[in-house]
Amino acid sequence: MELRPNIIYLHSHDTARYVQPYGHAVPTPNLQRLAEQGVLFRQCFCGGPTCSPSRAALLTGQYPHSCGMLGLENRGFVLQHAERHICHTLRAAGYATALCGVQHVVHREDIATLGYDRVVALKGHRAEHVAPAAAEFLGGEPKEPFFLSVGFVETHRQFRAPGPAEDARYCLPPAPLPDTPGARRDMAAFKASARILDESMGAVLDALDASGLAENTLVICTTDHGIAFPGMKCNLTDHGIGIMLIMRGPGGLTGGRACDAMVSHVDIFPTVCELLGIEPPPWL
Repeated sequence: MELRPNIIYLHSHDTARYVQPYGHAVPTPNLQRLAEQGVLFRQCFCGGPTCSPSRAALLTGQYPHSCGMLGLENRGFVLQHAERHICHTLRAAGYATALCGVQHVVHREDIATLGYDRVVALKGHRAEHVAPAAAEFLGGEPKEPFFLSVGFVETHRQFRAPGPAEDARYCLPPAPLPDTPGARRDMAAFKASARILDESMGAVLDALDASGLAENTLVICTTDHGIAFPGMKCNLTDHGIGIMLIMRGPGGLTGGRACDAMVSHVDIFPTVCELLGIEPPPWL
């Protein structure tokens, strides 16, 4: 039997579509390269404009009001059926599952309920901790097929300090914010966080290439919801629920295509099932 593709789920905090492949003046060359190799979904939307509901929708294939995750896990909201997390379905199909970095679906002490075989020990969830650990995982001849979740805290506030490439004088704040010196400085700091996120996701993708596993690996690169600016994150408009989604790998997800069809995070779980040729669970 031909080996099923590995899956890497790369995800960030609070990034929306404010990256280079979507035409914004936010340089992210590694994400641009991924888009040029895969498929860029230009009209993808999350299941909810806050962190835990959005992530739960993607990972269970159910909207927040169906899976019970109506608010943040750190505010006491609970996933009703942890056994519906995609890891359980993939494990039943023979996948080894691993978590490296942010998950934000259940409390830290309840991670075991999500179905990860391994949780990579980290000093923190910033890019400088997550990316090297994920690269080490990929370089360690992991058991195949595998599902690896790589979660970054960037571009969540507090933003990183702007560097020489992020000059506030030449930054335009996101709509609908006024173009003021303060807003420009804030956008410069966001760009610094996006730069670090891009470099770190690039390091993971480079490690995947070096491992020789890239050709048989599905990469799902996305974020949870809108950016952490007024009128964006936490709002039910395109500013709050419009998110990046780039996919690359087997099943025709190649060629640098841009797809304008409306898609949702809720579509990813059943799409993975179809790609792997496994029976989708009944709650999808």
